[in-house]
Amino acid sequence: MKTGDMPKFTLMLAGLGELYGKAISVFLTEIYWQALKDFELQDVEKALQAHIHNPDCGQYFPKPADVVRFIEGSGETKALLAWAIVEKAMHQVGSYQTVIFDDHLIHAVLEDMGGWIKLCSTTLEALPFRANEFQKRYIGFLHKKPERHPKYLVGITETDNAKNGFEIEPPVLVGNAKKAEEVMLTGGGTPLAIQTFSQAIRNAMQLPSQTKNEDNL
Repeated sequence: MKTGDMPKFTLMLAGLGELYGKAISVFLTEIYWQALKDFELQDVEKALQAHIHNPDCGQYFPKPADVVRFIEGSGETKALLAWAIVEKAMHQVGSYQTVIFDDHLIHAVLEDMGGWIKLCSTTLEALPFRANEFQKRYIGFLHKKPERHPKYLVGITETDNAKNGFEIEPPVLVGNAKKAEEVMLTGGGTPLAIQTFSQAIRNAMQLPSQTKNEDNL
């Protein structure tokens, strides 16, 4: 929503308060505005109408999370939609192309699952299990945002070309091109580092390795 939508949003919330017999203070209005301002006003209005007419929850005054749920869907719904996009890309793009999805959570999940190439090599028998794993990881990241995500998901062609010093082709953008570019720009960072205790101490003190055996402790 834009700042200019604030008066209409305030009236809408006040009308909702009259319907549910709830006093709408300036402070409460500000809380709802901050929670919902990233959405379009018409989408917020449709979500409130959907809440009002919902027989399961319509008798209660909606919380911001209720409005968001009606706009974006539940975590399970989001995970299913995300997997549908990934599975479609597996068939239409394939493992040879480097890809960028328009959802950074897809990148984070697929990195944890071993990467794009590994996913595309999944057999038909194993695909339902991979789908289930993807959805569970995706829902997990909805509740706790990943600390980082890869800029893109590397395909076989880029891997081979990089090894042989050949030119690397641009990645394939999957979904909304602008959002996919944002995923690439905001991606990066160092993946989870795994090292021995002696390596960690040595790195902290910037000391050279004493023996080869020390690294195997």
